[in-house]
Amino acid sequence: MNQMNHRERFFTALNLGEPDLVPVTDLGMDPPIVEAILNRDLGFGLTKFGWNISFTSEKMGAWQSAIDYRRNLIDACMKLGFDGVPALSDYSIVNKRYAPRFIDQLRFVDQWGRVMQTNERAKTTYFVGGIINNEEDLDRIELPDASDPDIVEMMDEILKPLRKTDVAIMGQVHSGWHLAFQARGGIDKIAIDFYKNPTFARKLINKYAEAFQKLAHAMIEAGVEVLWVTDDYADNNGPLVHPKLIREYDLPNLRAMVNLGKKHNVPVLKHSDGNLYRIIDDLIDTGIRGLHPIEPGAMDLGDVKKRYGHRICLLGSVDMRYVLPFGNEEDVRREVRRCIDEAGKDGGYILTSSNSLHSDVKPQNIFVMVDEARKYGKYPLQRA
Repeated sequence: MNQMNHRERFFTALNLGEPDLVPVTDLGMDPPIVEAILNRDLGFGLTKFGWNISFTSEKMGAWQSAIDYRRNLIDACMKLGFDGVPALSDYSIVNKRYAPRFIDQLRFVDQWGRVMQTNERAKTTYFVGGIINNEEDLDRIELPDASDPDIVEMMDEILKPLRKTDVAIMGQVHSGWHLAFQARGGIDKIAIDFYKNPTFARKLINKYAEAFQKLAHAMIEAGVEVLWVTDDYADNNGPLVHPKLIREYDLPNLRAMVNLGKKHNVPVLKHSDGNLYRIIDDLIDTGIRGLHPIEPGAMDLGDVKKRYGHRICLLGSVDMRYVLPFGNEEDVRREVRRCIDEAGKDGGYILTSSNSLHSDVKPQNIFVMVDEARKYGKYPLQRA
């Protein structure tokens, strides 16, 4: 088989074909991983913009810092030889006027109305609460506007280095549910809303969904070739709320995102951690082209390949909970071979971690993961 370039390899697998090699990519990287891959200090620090994957310099401001971080992440992906690069993310979309509103020294409210806790060791943030307690709060909040010239300029600046490359350009965005329940303050609160105040719950999710659909369209206009929709629906035991609520409140928004992609010939991938067996048919029926990450311990990659591999591309699922953070070189190579053996047959498979490359992952294990995929993932595959 003739050697393919990165984009050809990625899209061949996404279209359920058999490329020359199993493609490799990932959903994202924490700042310490980016620094380690590039072997340089990117100057992350706690400023008035908070510990965040997007905000690296108080002098530059959040907008420029977001651009600089995404460009560094792109450089790290290119150095690793990824076939697809997660260039844009709705987590880091801000305008030039934006600055987080700090609640105390370590917590702030972000542009989506989430209360974020800073983490110095990981140089990132995590959700701890939200500011939307009632309909008045919902009416008051102004979400990022995709038509804002600052946001359009940001996307253009981030994507400039990629336009002359042969990698698949990906954009990460939500369908509505995930950031909506975080801004509401948690799954427990929105779950009660579903039953006690369904009109409010629908208005909340739809407001976020509309903002994300506009951002997705702007990403496509900027040059994104693949949309990666990343709302989590499940944990290891199954869906976080009753499947009928996911079907009623958020799957229409996921389907709208898929339809937007189809209109512009941009495939949509779906990410969700956890055990998706109860809703996997519903997800596939929306028209998504890929499912990520088929989490180890929650789902069986080989089983999903046998049952759904003729309908959808699978992405995953090198264990980032134990193997990538704590394993040695042979552990990583064995795990990569497992994933390729279980899901690589006849194509339609893209190798990634089982979520993303978080700060506890050993950087050398990422290089090993890619190296083993290139050596072992040559078509026609030879099973171990």
